[in-house]
Amino acid sequence: MSKIKKDESVKHQIIEASKVVFKNYGFKKANMELIAKASGKGRSTLYYYFENKDAVFKAFCEDFYEDMLEVIFKQLSPNLTIEKNLNLYTQGRLNHLIEALDTYENLLADIKSDTKFMVHLFRKIKDEEIEIIKNCLLWAIEKNEIKPIASEKLHFLSVAIVTSAGSIEKEIFLYETVKGDPNEQLQWITQLMINSLK
Repeated sequence: MSKIKKDESVKHQIIEASKVVFKNYGFKKANMELIAKASGKGRSTLYYYFENKDAVFKAFCEDFYEDMLEVIFKQLSPNLTIEKNLNLYTQGRLNHLIEALDTYENLLADIKSDTKFMVHLFRKIKDEEIEIIKNCLLWAIEKNEIKPIASEKLHFLSVAIVTSAGSIEKEIFLYETVKGDPNEQLQWITQLMINSLK
């Protein structure tokens, strides 16, 4: 096994072990010793790959969102309508978060108490989501489902859709200000937006 593959394998083992630690202890009570023990690695090995607990948590979050985006991306298609693609996107995000809430209850409590910690973490992931939405919009334009959109407006609209979905999820799960069926409400917003683009 090459050094790069070995390094990736060890990092993957540490991230997988951290999932158990963050699930059981949340973020605040988790520490590098617990993660080292769960991964079966020495602390020196852990510090070789990750500077601190924050770095492990960042890798954990990126892995969590990459899994979500991979599942969503496999469902999207240029053969589907813009409404179907955007609903698959919003429902995929929502379902992944609902599943995570059941699994990572302790972690959610810590995130709720310090939401600023998460803000800077997801820039890279957000960029990937923007590209996914941009593709959905381009497919819709090619099929004349929606009017053509200038490229700078297309990017801005993609950013707005991703930001809106994330903000609504925060209102539902972190701040608990939105009541009712979240899927139904996200579908309503999606339909409203599509109608305005026709």
